[in-house]
This record gives sequence, C-alpha cells and structure tokens, in this order.
Amino acid sequence: MRKAVPVVLTIVALASPGVALAKAKPKKKVAAVRTIQGPSVGMQWGNIQVTVTVKGKKITAISATYPTERARSQFINSQAIPWLRQEVLKAQSANVQLIGGATLTSEAYAQSLQAALNQAKI
Repeated sequence: MRKAVPVVLTIVALASPGVALAKAKPKKKVAAVRTIQGPSVGMQWGNIQVTVTVKGKKITAISATYPTERARSQFINSQAIPWLRQEVLKAQSANVQLIGGATLTSEAYAQSLQAALNQAKI
C-alpha cells in the first residue's frame, strides 16, 4: 500500500486545475527554397536569362546567362551582370538603376528578373 499512495497523489496533482501542463510549442514554418528561371529576353547582341533563388519572400541568389560571343559583349556583360546581381540582392527587387554603357543588358536582365519574381509571387 505504501507504493500506491504516491502514484495516486501524482495523478491527482496533474489532473487538478491549478497545475499547468506543458504546452506543445507550435512548429515554425520553414520557408521553402525555390529556384525560378525567368524567360530568355532577346536584345541586339543576344539573349539574357536570369535564374533567381528565393526563400520565402527573400531573394537569396541570382545567376544569369548572357552573350559572350563578341569581345565587346563579353567585356560589358562581365562587368554589368555582377553589379546588377549585387544591386538586386541589396534592393530585394528588380527595381534597380540601369548601367550606363550596358543599357541593353540592364533592360533585358530586369525584364527576365521581373518575370521570375512575378512567377515567385514576390
């Protein structure tokens, strides 16, 4: 009988309204990481296509394909694309200034990026 009394008291204590029971913590929603490819946008010297990675509503990564056939295009795009990428990551939108001397690249990049962001609902 000695051993049964503490068990009964424990059960009564847990069932009484004054004792708080541990609540289950709600699970945090983990934002899905998605990679969306914008359309290939044609310009005078070739096509630009942006691929954006988002986590929830945040842009986490951007890459782009661009024309490199002409030496001049290679030179312009190798400078403009990284700058555009950096500005978009900072702004978290396609609303960035065009780059002088790379206007066609900037416009095509922005069009492809905006289409990808629209698809991602950002």
